[in-house]
Amino acid sequence: MTSENTASTDPEPTGLMLWDMAGTLISIDPHTGKQGSLPGCDVYLPELAREFRHVVTTGDTATEARHTLGAHEILPHLVRIFADLHEPVGKPYGRIIEEMGASADRSLAVGDRMRADIASDTDRVVSILVGQTGLVGQEGRPVNAGMIAYMVHILRRQSAGDFLTAFHHLTITAMPEPDDIGPRAGGEVIAAWRRDDGFPYRLLLWTHPELEGQRALIVIS
Repeated sequence: MTSENTASTDPEPTGLMLWDMAGTLISIDPHTGKQGSLPGCDVYLPELAREFRHVVTTGDTATEARHTLGAHEILPHLVRIFADLHEPVGKPYGRIIEEMGASADRSLAVGDRMRADIASDTDRVVSILVGQTGLVGQEGRPVNAGMIAYMVHILRRQSAGDFLTAFHHLTITAMPEPDDIGPRAGGEVIAAWRRDDGFPYRLLLWTHPELEGQRALIVIS
């Protein structure tokens, strides 16, 4: 794993927003083949920066990531790029949070792949996944940064001391989704719910034989 500073904030929030790059912050239009940034980044990344420091996590090299993120004017919003990440399952979010002196309870990960964009080394970090179309009833709706910001607001509304507890509070009044339970992405969804708080999303608990504990996932698509 390599890392590279990009910017700084003062004072620094205690939480991190751990962004995947390809497929999340940066996507490819399936019709034109052109790269583009997640819609709404220019508005909502600064808003989210009041609560989180933004970092990128990617398997690309730091040089490649800086070039891509800079071309789409995302680089100024970031405090660090963590590059060359090649975990068998997930990403080392626990190590990154510790290195950044942040709080796992106040951090969130955002990605687009169930197997790749969850924490490999902690079960305290909730992942928000965008564009997951393999679930029952999901139609691949366009996702924008405003939806992610609003999801943070929904979690905050649960009056919990941490995001993982807030996740579990949401499941209490959610509709069970038994059709989503079963093998997925090399692991298994062991519990699933659906909610609609202005847009539909899923709440999943996922396990993998190479990881200890359960991973809490919020799926928006």
